[in-house]
Amino acid sequence: MAKEICAVTGAIYVDLATSATIAGNYVVGGLVKNGLWNDWQSGRTTVLIDALDEARLRVTQSSFEDFLIDVAAAAKGRSLPLVLLGRVGIVNEAAEILRERAQVEPPIFDIELFDSAQARQFVMATLNNLAQLDSQYPGLRTSLQAHNKIYQDATRDLVAGLEASTSKDGRQFSGYAPVLEAVAKVVAGETNPARINEATQSVLQGQILERVTDEIMLREARKLADQLAVRVPGLDTYGLYSATEQLSRLSARLFYPGAPAPQVQVPTSAASAYQQAVDSLLPQHPFLDGTGSSSSGAVFAACIVSHALQSDSVAMTAAAERYARGGTHAPNPFLLDFYLSALDGKDQIPAEHVGFLYESVQAKTEVGDIPSLQVEAADEGHIATVEISVQRPQGIPSQYEFSINATGTLKFGRRLSSVSVDADQMEAELGDNGQLELVAPVALHVHSLMLIGQELVVKPSPEQAHDNTVVLEAAEVLADTTMAPPIVRTGATLQVSWPDSRAYPWTNFAAESADDPDPEIEDALRALRRLIISFRSHSKGQLARFKGKVEHVRMTKGALGEALRAKLLDDKILKTEGTMYILDPDALGKMAGVSFADIKLKRYGEQVKAYLRGVNT
Repeated sequence: MAKEICAVTGAIYVDLATSATIAGNYVVGGLVKNGLWNDWQSGRTTVLIDALDEARLRVTQSSFEDFLIDVAAAAKGRSLPLVLLGRVGIVNEAAEILRERAQVEPPIFDIELFDSAQARQFVMATLNNLAQLDSQYPGLRTSLQAHNKIYQDATRDLVAGLEASTSKDGRQFSGYAPVLEAVAKVVAGETNPARINEATQSVLQGQILERVTDEIMLREARKLADQLAVRVPGLDTYGLYSATEQLSRLSARLFYPGAPAPQVQVPTSAASAYQQAVDSLLPQHPFLDGTGSSSSGAVFAACIVSHALQSDSVAMTAAAERYARGGTHAPNPFLLDFYLSALDGKDQIPAEHVGFLYESVQAKTEVGDIPSLQVEAADEGHIATVEISVQRPQGIPSQYEFSINATGTLKFGRRLSSVSVDADQMEAELGDNGQLELVAPVALHVHSLMLIGQELVVKPSPEQAHDNTVVLEAAEVLADTTMAPPIVRTGATLQVSWPDSRAYPWTNFAAESADDPDPEIEDALRALRRLIISFRSHSKGQLARFKGKVEHVRMTKGALGEALRAKLLDDKILKTEGTMYILDPDALGKMAGVSFADIKLKRYGEQVKAYLRGVNT
């Protein structure tokens, strides 16, 4: 869209995805260097800056802020706007920085998903574009001209089916361009117009995204079979170039070129012809871009990555994990969808996958959505539960649950937000050698914590004003000895607790609370904290938790937990609404004399201790 606007208006297109770095004087210096400063000053041109997400992944917080201040300085006093493009999260962050540091109030435009009419128009436009690629879609141009109504009807049915099948996600799929583009490729790949309706119905059965990609791979298998029929007459091609084989070859091409080729059962007499057919088709695979070395879109990348993550090859899985956690590209919003399909009903996953699966969910959120991640270890055994949820201002919340090894390692990137981990046998790694950002609320209670980076920044969350605390607790911590003291933004609170937490650079953030000398009160405080901090922001602006989670034995842990829950209900601190428990922070403060943040930070006064003495077990 940025390129289209620039083509129409003559504005300057700047793609930060291709920039090695950004900092102060980036805009002004770039204009001068390219001989555009006079045009800029006279108001004859402006700049559209794309890919804020990718740029932020490569630079520190201070460099990013210096870049934005330069943007504000360059745009000041002009009639033509300077435009920044990025996903919701990075746009909100950039706007907040511009307000605080440059005293600029930037307008924010939300690029909404397509509605039904726009989606149909987009699919038909994509088909017309694909028709120009005669080598990949032979005959499509002629078919579109001769049977346009068939294609229009198929497009209408596909969009309607997508909307119906994914209604709980609004227009998340049916209005999202990469999905519609994949759908168009399915239609374009059917060379017989009489079979387009059949292809349409096949797509609409089962999981939409998986059906789209399956149909494309089935078409590729048919193309290979057609080639072999000419080269090796009479060869039985059933099962050749299957979806699994295609994904294995694509995974090797993108992530691990040295991986061995998949074993294929083909007669010796046809082996050479088969390999030639594969070699000619694979570089032109619809899942790849024009170079044949990168994926052609987020949907297809997610399909390939999820397959590689489930590979039997340890080396392939490791390569796919590095890609999924890679800091050079934005998280893939479709990875979780394909990952769930690849699991095929299993719920146990490697602990190392939790981080990028959560990032995938975060990448798909819209304005007002509140994603969260919670990891809890069971009292016994070696299993921990993982819950990823998204609360929405409108619509049904999403929730995904997995189990992981409670002694495994959780790996997160350079930005962590709305995460709670209570697993004292696990290890957690945060960061990727750049700057590490923790956006409240964050609570980590683990055995070993590794902080990878030179700088730690703690920020509040405007969406979750009830809890702007970051609490890090561990038995041991590994961090770079050159790490600077944490930067804690106004409104946020950082508290750390580990054996050397009172040493530099953590001195000002070390926890001061100590265990209560009364063991019964200490047990009650622990039970209260476990229950209260499990609540999350709900779509209605409330703090809520599903009944099954609040009443589970992992939460109550015996008679004390059950009695405490009953008292909180009696005192109207907790109430039930449908399938949820709702927490009233005001009632908690009035009755127990303690706030949500106090409990999270273990700041307990005499009033809350007196309140807990009234718990009747």
